[in-house]
Amino acid sequence: MVIFSYLPVTILCLIFAAIMFIHIIKTWNSENKSAYKKINEIIYTLLTLAFAILYPFLIIKFAGNNDGIIIPKAVDELTLLGNIFIVGVMICVAFWGISAKLRTIRNPELLIDQHNYEVFCKEFLEEYSERSQIKRRITHILPGAVVGLSIAIVYYFFFELLGNAWIDYALFITIIIGIDFAFTLIAQDLIRLFDFSYMPPTAIKMCKAGLTPDELDSFSSTSVMVFSFVPFIIFSFPILFIVILITSVADAMASMIGIFKGDKKHHFPKSTNKSIEGYIGGFIFTFICTVFAVVFSNHFRLSNWGLELTFYVALILSIVFVFIDLLTSKIKLQDNYLNPFITGFVLILILISANISVY
Repeated sequence: MVIFSYLPVTILCLIFAAIMFIHIIKTWNSENKSAYKKINEIIYTLLTLAFAILYPFLIIKFAGNNDGIIIPKAVDELTLLGNIFIVGVMICVAFWGISAKLRTIRNPELLIDQHNYEVFCKEFLEEYSERSQIKRRITHILPGAVVGLSIAIVYYFFFELLGNAWIDYALFITIIIGIDFAFTLIAQDLIRLFDFSYMPPTAIKMCKAGLTPDELDSFSSTSVMVFSFVPFIIFSFPILFIVILITSVADAMASMIGIFKGDKKHHFPKSTNKSIEGYIGGFIFTFICTVFAVVFSNHFRLSNWGLELTFYVALILSIVFVFIDLLTSKIKLQDNYLNPFITGFVLILILISANISVY
């Protein structure tokens, strides 16, 4: 049965990746598109494609040979959950976009201003401010909050029902929420870049809250952040949670510290918008996020790291965070995928060298 197949989610992901590739090819010779922006777009698309390939294996990993709660087999239950809450949500998003298109057909004058992307870009640039940057950075904190809340809610309210499988269900629920978020942003990007008449008024406001001026002719970097976490799901929970918190929370806090300092911040390198205050903030919050992730994991019996190992890992990763920040000040690649990849790789190396299991 299709409802018990991973294909609907995989096909949907492949469709998104294909349309993203079309955009890349279509705009490849654009004068405003730098080599770094092209590389970022290619990586965003490849990460979307990678999720399509990995999704079936994630279902198998979390389901194992366990029995389901409602359906006899857990693998069928998780597959059904994914189809309902990922494909189902995207169907709702599609109808939402079609309703906006029908609205412009009935009221063509909307294409002059409200559903005109050139007008949107002009208004966006006029309204873009430090407040806009802060709002965007607050949304970056969501992945860490979602993972933490999902773990806590499933453990405290459903442990008796799920038994030892509680963590598998908690993480799969987190995946569903994250992919819904990423797919919605990708759909928003594709509508914005291909046909703005499909963009509902509420989604237009969401666009303004989630974009930067550099992303007006490209994909939003927020969606790729979710896909960049996927490779670390196969490892132990503290590795995943540390990577998520550093990428979402520590990076957001470092940026907000730089924003709040305003004209008083000390730029380094001088020709960039990076600041010494931001580096210090990033170092401190990376340390805090790492320690919190370990304490959280130990509390829910998902790890048993000692204090010495925790502080050692936190110190190394804080240095790595500053290094990535310095790197991206010169090389304009997105830290939304560089942060998790480099941080996760270094973390795994540290644990292997310390003879700590990474699975």
